Amino acid sequence: MSELFQSMPPGIYNKIRKKKIFIAGAGGLGSNVAMLLVRAGLEHLTIVDFDVIASHNLNRQFFFLSQIGMNKVDALKMNLLNINPEVEIKTYTTKLSQDTFHLINDDEYDIILECFDDPQAKAQFVAYVLKNSPKVPIIAVSGLAGATSLESIKLSKGTGLLWLVGDGVSDVSEGIGTMSTRVMFAATIQAHQAISLLV
Repeated sequence: MSELFQSMPPGIYNKIRKKKIFIAGAGGLGSNVAMLLVRAGLEHLTIVDFDVIASHNLNRQFFFLSQIGMNKVDALKMNLLNINPEVEIKTYTTKLSQDTFHLINDDEYDIILECFDDPQAKAQFVAYVLKNSPKVPIIAVSGLAGATSLESIKLSKGTGLLWLVGDGVSDVSEGIGTMSTRVMFAATIQAHQAISLLV
């Protein structure tokens, strides 16, 4: 499938294709960041999410009408393999929490991507990774809700090997809604930063 990536800048595909990525969440952020990484040539992904697809997900998540009711990780795997059938994708249909964060340790990952909606879950997950996998970069998102300018979504450096994407204030839980454009923009920054770190 190397011809799929022949329009990319020279050398990048071979540098990143064998790297291993852990994606925590398969919603608006996780499904789109996974799609972007596969289109960039990544061939080893682990994706964890407990949820099923609902109609209200389709405006911002990489799923389709015919997949409503499916587990997100199963549908996402199907969609990613339709881009590149050579990708190796491990999935877990489970909720990541203090009891299941150890799934991260099942393998040695090159990048970890935090793609949750819930601010508390985000904070717990990031804290766990920083403590237990301090040598692995983690790219998290904080603040992408609403319909304000995309310019408010920034990439910044946090503690250790933590990078943060977002405006830092507009949590989804505030009831202000999410726009596909802001969600996908944040996912694009996450994916591009992951590629930059791998290169």
